[in-house]
Order: sequence, then structure tokens, then C-alpha cells
Amino acid sequence: MTILVGYPLKRRARAVLSLAGMLARTSGEDLVVCTVIPAPWMPGLSRADQGYRAYIDELVDTAMAQAREDMPSDVSAEFTTTLTRSAPSGLLEAAKNYDTSVIVVGSSDAGQFGYISLSSVADRLLHSSPLPVAVANRGFRAAGGKIKRITLSFTGGKHSSLLLVAARTMAAQYGCQLRLASFAVELSPPETARFRAEGAAVVAEWTENIYAAAEKALTPDGQPPAAQPEIVIGHGRDWEEAFESVEWQDGDVLVIGSSDSGPVARVFLGSRAAKIIRHSPVPVVVVPRGTAEALSQE
Repeated sequence: MTILVGYPLKRRARAVLSLAGMLARTSGEDLVVCTVIPAPWMPGLSRADQGYRAYIDELVDTAMAQAREDMPSDVSAEFTTTLTRSAPSGLLEAAKNYDTSVIVVGSSDAGQFGYISLSSVADRLLHSSPLPVAVANRGFRAAGGKIKRITLSFTGGKHSSLLLVAARTMAAQYGCQLRLASFAVELSPPETARFRAEGAAVVAEWTENIYAAAEKALTPDGQPPAAQPEIVIGHGRDWEEAFESVEWQDGDVLVIGSSDSGPVARVFLGSRAAKIIRHSPVPVVVVPRGTAEALSQE
């Protein structure tokens, strides 16, 4: 299998190469860096058309040179381009050609440093890709390391058990630890103490339910596994505070499943998943249900 990197045409993107390098070191898979070249809508032979193509060719040469320069020195990679009218469709087509296991993209350069801000390409892939999509935080650096721990975003929903089995398979393949995490955001109305007290009671009940659902998912046959994953709950008055209440370290990756209501074969983000991605301080891998089903059978 191959890790496919979507490298942008008009800006430097060290973070996405660093994440791809970490994935390649961990999995041992081949790495392909792909830049999508915009195809002309109406190919012509005018001087203006020729000038535009020369401009695009220069951008491509610069992007490929930057990618080669910034690729971690201990990771070998193939560099390629594809001609299409849209970057997401070009990457999906390249993924088919290279038998891809995961597509890796970076954050928008307009986002907050250290966090994920979805570019238009990443957002489109997260709503259409039949493959897992890994997104690097802005400014991410792996510093030559491997994935040390997978943190599964556990919701207790109807597909949580399936995603848990898939995450355990990933952790076994990567030789890393597995942890389950849920996030309780109170969002209590500040008007009265009564509302805040009710909100706290709801969060406490939800926390108990999450622990119970996680324990049930971890012991489907009633027998606990030899290595029981850690279960953590992030509490906060907002998403930022909930994430800060959970410990994170170098080598962490957050795995999240597609929406329960989304298409089985493709990645599809619900509103909660999108908020988790935006507030994650570590890279995120979004896994569609079709891939989760395949991994759970390995």
C-alpha cells in the first residue's frame, strides 16, 4: 500500500511532509508526493495561453523542488504530478493509481499555528474520500519520530464498537499504544446557577454512560483484553478547555470516525467531528466506515 501526500502548488508545506514521514516510518509503506496541476478549461494556442502554461510549469517546478528539499532525509519518496481541473478529484484519481491506504493533506495557512484549519481541498476530501484522510496541524513537526499512541475519539454511538476494532488493528499494525478519549463540553447557559447545576449533572451522567459504553465495547465477549486501553474524558466549558484537560504528547495521532449518518463508503463529517478536528492539538486521521469495516476483519 502507499501513503499519498497532497502537496500544494503555490505554497511551501513542511507540515504535511512531516506527518507523511511519521506515517511512513511507522507503517513501512511507500510514500508518493503528488501535486495537482490545474487543467485548462479551453486549451488554445494564443500567446496568453502559452504564457499561462509557462507560469504553471514554473509553479510546478518550484513546488516539486521545495517538496524534495523539505522531505525528511530518512524517508524515501516518489514525486509526481497529475493534471485535472480540481485538486480533490486529482488526488482521489492518484489514490486509485497508487493503491493508497491514506491521503495526507495539510492545514490552511490562514489557520492558528499548532491547530488544524481545513483548506478547501481538505474539506472536500473529508466529505468525499473513500479512503482515510490524515490532516496535519499547521506547523506540525514529527522530529524524525514514529506514531507512539493512537487516541480514538469514542462517542459511544452505534458504530463505536466497529471503529474501536479498526483502531486496535491500526495500533497493532503500527506497534503503538491505543487510548480512548471522549470530550464533554458543558456549554451551560450562564444566566442562573440552576442551569449550571443541571448542566453539570447531565455531563456527569454522560460521563458514566461513556465509560460504560467503552467498557462494553472493549469486552464484547465478556473477557477483558490482555492490554486494556486507557480511557480519558476531557471536560470543559468549551472545546478548547475540554482538549486542554487531556494530556497530549509527541507521537500522538487522533483517530475519528465518519458521521453515523454519512455514506458508508466515504468520509463524511458531522458537526461534532468537525469541532473535534478544529481543536485537536495533534494530527487527525478520519476513517470512513467502509475502511473501518475492512480493518475490523483483519
